[in-house]
Amino acid sequence: MSDPGGISARIPGERVATWAAASLATVTLVLLALLGRGLWFASDEWNIMTEYPSGHLLVPFNGHLSAVPVALYQVLFHTTGVVDHLPYRLLGLASLGVLALAVVAHTRNRIGAWTAVLALAAILWNSSGSTNLLFPFLLNFSLPIASLVIVWWCLDRSTDRADAAAGAALLVALATSGLGLVAAAAVVVELAVTRSPLRRWALVVAPGLVLWSLWWLTNREDSAVSTDLLRAGRYAARMLLGGTTALAGGWTPGGVVLAGLLGGLVVVTATRWRRGDRAGDGRILGALAAPAVFVALTALTRIDTVPAIPPDELRYGWTVGAYLVLASVACWRPTPEDRQRVQGFAVPAWVLGAVVVSVGAVALRADLDRWVDVVEGNTPGVRMNLYASEAVGAGRVDPDVVLPLSFVPVTTGRYLAAIEQLGSPIDGAASTDFGGRPDQLDVADSVVARSLSPVVEPAPPGGPARQECPNDLALPPGSGVVVEADRSVEVQVRRFGEEPVFEVTVGAPSVLRLPADAPVPSDLVVPYRLAVPPGTRCAPA
Repeated sequence: MSDPGGISARIPGERVATWAAASLATVTLVLLALLGRGLWFASDEWNIMTEYPSGHLLVPFNGHLSAVPVALYQVLFHTTGVVDHLPYRLLGLASLGVLALAVVAHTRNRIGAWTAVLALAAILWNSSGSTNLLFPFLLNFSLPIASLVIVWWCLDRSTDRADAAAGAALLVALATSGLGLVAAAAVVVELAVTRSPLRRWALVVAPGLVLWSLWWLTNREDSAVSTDLLRAGRYAARMLLGGTTALAGGWTPGGVVLAGLLGGLVVVTATRWRRGDRAGDGRILGALAAPAVFVALTALTRIDTVPAIPPDELRYGWTVGAYLVLASVACWRPTPEDRQRVQGFAVPAWVLGAVVVSVGAVALRADLDRWVDVVEGNTPGVRMNLYASEAVGAGRVDPDVVLPLSFVPVTTGRYLAAIEQLGSPIDGAASTDFGGRPDQLDVADSVVARSLSPVVEPAPPGGPARQECPNDLALPPGSGVVVEADRSVEVQVRRFGEEPVFEVTVGAPSVLRLPADAPVPSDLVVPYRLAVPPGTRCAPA
């Protein structure tokens, strides 16, 4: 398709604009790499590690076919290991790089190189993008969006080879996440409106949709779909407003204004469908179908999720915003008269857009820091829970204890089974890498309390003299102590947190033997701590 937006690709400054786009993407990705250098595995990554350590690519993840991201993670699991998170962060950044390249290549041909820079900035610097930009596994959002743009780029070439490439890109989208259905819907709408020949349907749509349908028939999971259409409609409307607000720097009044402007653009575009440009109309309707299908499917399937997911959740805001930017690119189809009429406003409008995008970038920068702080603050407690699970060991652990790793439950049994294949994520971790909040330490204690117990047996005669126990006696795992009191007393045994893991009643001289730890690949040794009433006497066992 040659210059459908009416803006010549050969205008002065095109090369400068291309370099500006490349620089914007490069600087953004480098900044993200630097900001995320202290991050470790988080949230859904633990589900992938524990549920898909090898194979099972067709097993649904959160109800979706996720073969592509799971396969990519498995390649890294078995090549770079599960200790260093850098390869996974680079994978996430690479998917963002693919998205950036696709957006620029597609947009510059439609509405000009400098506007392509603005569109790229609006997507990468979306104020709600902290999670999508820093959390590697959310390539299951960025990659399907990039795949849709690649499909559009290929469809503009109008050759069999390009159509086959479009079919491959759509297949990747469908095999990545539920956003693949959004891409498929957009492509189906476009081909239907343009009355494309069966050959094009067979090359572009059939491979992906046929294979996805076979997967759905054989591997799908039952999922609740809301029947409260009014409530779902409100949720969808709030999602759309969340997307425009995200593009407006997180400012809700600005999001309302932007929503109105986008609505006006759609209305103006609709008045020109009578020109007979089926190719242009098909792209417009397909691009508009993408955000509409995304918010509709999300509202119908996620509205009753527990815990509840707000409609303006960051991932949703970023995704809706990206689809709206791409839809705006498709809708921008000025006539020569239009270009003449708005010629004096082009530069001010571009500058205003750049200011709005820059405000969003400032908001995003602050939110990136907050997200990094949350993940880094959570990591020491995550490591402590992994330590507790490994110290108890696969042969003794209660496999149903849920670890505080992800919203989707990860149990000790699944974790220990996975590391038998992949190795331990805490291999080589120093004692200073561990810690945790009280709630995280309480879960670590529950792993021990539900799986192990001390042994209490009569003390043999003789032995070292028994002296009054210190207030907080620390003993390494696997050791023992003789405890004696003039009356029955309760000995409280703590490990990771401040709540007792065990409570043991002793009176006559008794040996309290603490459970030994299974081998853990770290130099950390967390002792048991005994709290005894005054007057209780102790001696080494």
